[in-house]
Amino acid sequence: MKTDFHAAMDVLITGGALVLESGTVQGNLAIRNGKIAAILAEGVELPAQRRIDARHLLVFPGVVDPHVHFKEPGPGRIREDFLSGTRQAAAGGVTTTVEMPLSQPLVTSRASFMHKYEVAKSQVVTDYALWGLLPADDLDRIEELIDCGCVAFKAFLSTDPDAPKLTGYKLLEAMKEVRRHNRFIGFHAENADIIDSTAAAMAAAGLSGGLAHLQSRPDIAEMEAISRIALFAEETGCDVHICHLSSGRARDIIRQARGRGVSMTVETLPSYLVLDDADLDRWGVFAKCNPPIRSRENQEVLWDMVLKGEINMLGSDHCPYTDDDRLKHKGDIWAVPPGLPGIELMLPLMLDAGLNQRGIKPEKLAHLMSSAPARRFGLGTRKGAVRVGMDADLVLADPNHCWVYEGARSVGKQKSSLTPWEGKALKGQVIETMVRGHTVFREGEVCADPGTGELIRPEFNCIPSEDAGNERGILR
Repeated sequence: MKTDFHAAMDVLITGGALVLESGTVQGNLAIRNGKIAAILAEGVELPAQRRIDARHLLVFPGVVDPHVHFKEPGPGRIREDFLSGTRQAAAGGVTTTVEMPLSQPLVTSRASFMHKYEVAKSQVVTDYALWGLLPADDLDRIEELIDCGCVAFKAFLSTDPDAPKLTGYKLLEAMKEVRRHNRFIGFHAENADIIDSTAAAMAAAGLSGGLAHLQSRPDIAEMEAISRIALFAEETGCDVHICHLSSGRARDIIRQARGRGVSMTVETLPSYLVLDDADLDRWGVFAKCNPPIRSRENQEVLWDMVLKGEINMLGSDHCPYTDDDRLKHKGDIWAVPPGLPGIELMLPLMLDAGLNQRGIKPEKLAHLMSSAPARRFGLGTRKGAVRVGMDADLVLADPNHCWVYEGARSVGKQKSSLTPWEGKALKGQVIETMVRGHTVFREGEVCADPGTGELIRPEFNCIPSEDAGNERGILR
């Protein structure tokens, strides 16, 4: 990208700590035509139409959330939708959402992909990309969905009411086809028979509550499923991704699979890194998610995996439900649908728990939340890094701002106090979020019109390498 430095920039961000891939440096940042036009040494400025004073702030690349559920199109739009979901994304520092295929209809064909696109395009305030559901009953549709722009394919080894269960044979054949097209499959990795049978037995015995939900989905269910995925991937050569890893006991299985040459990336959630079984016990149906929130000891293993690079990225698995959805089941943990909100707190939670409590460097957080998911999902030519020529997707964050989350002040449609995040004290806050150089969130308010976001199609095999010299373009 060549920049005319004689022409005024659209935006100049001054005095901030720029979170680059190689480290965090004090400097200025120039934006023109929606792109990062120049990274400037501290004190070097260019004329600009708008100036932003970023003193005492971190300037992060926009978060790329690889795992969100907006549940639209769907019946009645009572739960989540693209407008509410991307508004919350903007508040959480998320500039690109990768949305899951569990809408109605499921995203298994060109027609259903385009239907979702038509619904989304007039609502989104951030950029977005779309998963497809693995169409194991019609393998020709894999190529069709790739042509539409699906970034990857989701498959469930657990029983999911919204998605068909896969036989081992169908999964093997589908993995061969996905391998042929050089794409990957993301898995919900839990053994269906173990969790379904255990839950049924516990329900029949009259057991309920948050801890009963945890006991019904033991570690072995996740461990077995990941083992099976690894074996099938080794057999077929298919590239695989483990969604929302909750069990630290699966660590050795993942290590061994990678040691045998299996291409496997792993994602976990802020929910698993911040909440534990005490929160699940306290909040019960309002903290139900699959896989479940586990023990504090398990949480420490997940953190160690994050710190050592064994977990590649973070996703929110944002999937909120209305209070009516929860309350109508009168505390029955088995009847309540699973899912937590989370995208609105994506970066604040990690500033608090990661940067401030564990001393994780800002560039490590940016890797986990921006560059790694962007590259993995084929978005890394435009998204995920503070680098000249990239989309100016940026988050100005105050790592020292202390505040308390209140659901009633959410920018989304579900202004609920009935979530495990209610009343949580945090150190670290998003001040401003920009998508392609335009401010979409500032100081507690969404300031973008519906429909300003764009669908981002993946570009695989043309992603800049991790040592691509992100300091290129710094002017001294």
